[in-house]
Amino acid sequence: MLERPPLSDETIARCLHSQYGISAGQITFLPIGYDSTASVFRVTGDDGTAYFLKAKTVPPAPASLAIPSFLSSTGVAQVVAPLTTATGTLSAPMGDGYTAILYPFVEERMGANGGLSPTQWIEFGQIVRRVHAAQLPPALAGQMRREPFAPLKGDLAWALHREIATASYADPIHQELADFWRGRGAEIERILRRAEELGRMAAARQPEIVLCHADIHLWNVLVAPDERIFVIDWDETILAPKERDLMFLVDGTQPDGEALHPNEAAFRQGYGPTEVDPVILAFCRFEWAVQEIAEFGKQVLWSEEGGEITRLDGLRHFRALFDPGGEVAEVYRSDV
Repeated sequence: MLERPPLSDETIARCLHSQYGISAGQITFLPIGYDSTASVFRVTGDDGTAYFLKAKTVPPAPASLAIPSFLSSTGVAQVVAPLTTATGTLSAPMGDGYTAILYPFVEERMGANGGLSPTQWIEFGQIVRRVHAAQLPPALAGQMRREPFAPLKGDLAWALHREIATASYADPIHQELADFWRGRGAEIERILRRAEELGRMAAARQPEIVLCHADIHLWNVLVAPDERIFVIDWDETILAPKERDLMFLVDGTQPDGEALHPNEAAFRQGYGPTEVDPVILAFCRFEWAVQEIAEFGKQVLWSEEGGEITRLDGLRHFRALFDPGGEVAEVYRSDV
């Protein structure tokens, strides 16, 4: 979230002390991230240790915390796992309707800011392969969402589409989104219907299901000063075809196994030989576009979190989806 929520330093400090045994010396709000239900803070303990605190207004999915914890415990050192509370849980009630999730703070830059070196791209491929090869304990696998082969936010996108078709809004930001949406209405409807169609086609192919991060682009990769890389933000983790992750990392329009650019070649070197199914890849990309349309539309029109800055940011991102060379253009390029 880009705007600080009505959550006091005193409430945060009380939670950290009672739940984690940490005395907070400094608490700093960080205006980053697109999750309107999450606010993040840098916390420095009295002993100088830095922590990354995520405060959520909705309870986190258990798997979103358990999966990075499991991967870290099995030797995937490039995963940033949540810290446990004094009672061994991975989150804690904070008060004022918030849930606290605490991580070690990684002094870093985002992978999207400055990119990765060829060596880091190879390591990134190795990380993703290890995630896809992970064998989950049955109890943990039972907590996981499974690929439904239907747009995860399809109902939300259709609901927004129906409202916007006839609604007028007093808020100028709301109205600007509605005007832009209506101007793209036929295209949005085409994307929604094609995602549904591709989902049925993908399900019929009965692909292998693996552990996926499901949001594994470079904005969720951290690069530390010593050049180590870390994968963060496991909120969307799911059991799905490997293309759910590979859609961010391979082009998919080249002959199988061939790379479009040097970064992809290095990633494939680390990941190892694999066949990418073009139908499943197309479904995953269309489904992702539906999620983005739905989430940014909701952020502008229906979210109760944040204020004008958050709504304007959502509007900016929504419009950018349809830019030349933007996400929608890439989705069409992947269609089969």
